[in-house]
Amino acid sequence: MIARGGKLSPLSGLGSTHHALVNRLDSGLIEGYELGEIHEYPISKNPIKRILRRWISGPKTITRKSISHDIVHITDQEQAGLTPSDSHSVITIHDLFHLFPTIRDNVIVGDQNPSLIRRKDLTRIKNGIAKASLLICVSKDTQQECEMRFPGIPTVWIPHAIELESYRTERPIPNWFEKGVNLLVIGSEEPRKRIEFVVNVCAGMNVTLHKIGAESSPASKDKISQLAKKVGCKLNWVGRVSEDEKIAALQHADALLFPSVAEGFGLPPLEAYAAGTVALVADYPAHNEVPLEHHILPHDDINMWRAAIEELQDESEEVIARAEEFSVKRWAERHIEAYNSLF
Repeated sequence: MIARGGKLSPLSGLGSTHHALVNRLDSGLIEGYELGEIHEYPISKNPIKRILRRWISGPKTITRKSISHDIVHITDQEQAGLTPSDSHSVITIHDLFHLFPTIRDNVIVGDQNPSLIRRKDLTRIKNGIAKASLLICVSKDTQQECEMRFPGIPTVWIPHAIELESYRTERPIPNWFEKGVNLLVIGSEEPRKRIEFVVNVCAGMNVTLHKIGAESSPASKDKISQLAKKVGCKLNWVGRVSEDEKIAALQHADALLFPSVAEGFGLPPLEAYAAGTVALVADYPAHNEVPLEHHILPHDDINMWRAAIEELQDESEEVIARAEEFSVKRWAERHIEAYNSLF
């Protein structure tokens, strides 16, 4: 049984990993295991109804139905309140910084002052994780933290997988690319993503920085656009794009810049590698587990980032080979081993 709470779009981060697990189980890729049932529901606009489903009816439903399944797999830690007792329960842990807020490089990561309802929700989430049979961690950094915060609960490291074939069919160059050096930054304007940092990196350089991803708010977009104008960074605000458009951009870009200080995994650098493109990444977990060593840069050294951009060269063979280590086949093998360990 695959379970989560409110239904998420497959285009979202947690939604995409949920749908990937469902589809791969349904296709028979995880040999010896088959999809029995999916638990999720449309997200209500009524906050009271959402809380009742999350705290009461959802957990009761999972507990009742878990009897008919060998494994209940909850697809992200935010849904850990669904964890049933007395069953083989697995939770995929993408990150813990929303459960245990921290500060990195003077950037607040996670909510330092959650509301009363959120505090109650966090208690349910942590209690659910603490009674799981197995925690699947998408990064080694998260695995180490889980072992520290939830001692005695078995853990296993299974990084995200990527459909490599999707990145091998060449797409046309995006019509919004400019002549010369085209760089990408993918993500929201959350402080931990540090979009301002790469704007400052590109200041005065003869490059075009394309920002892909839905804006967090008009105010955040305006703030970053004003900074780019002030420092002399040529910034093209692309916004949300389709999967094909994103792959096309990754294939034809000179590099992806990924300056984040906190990620559960950090999929864009792996996507860039699969497309044959260099990804320059800040040396912070967990996204520093993916790239080749010389693509990992000090998080605060603007000059080293500029030098890396100026020295960019074709490394398509090397980065594609690295991406192949995160194949769906290997991901499935790891899940088979993890599920087998429950019995």
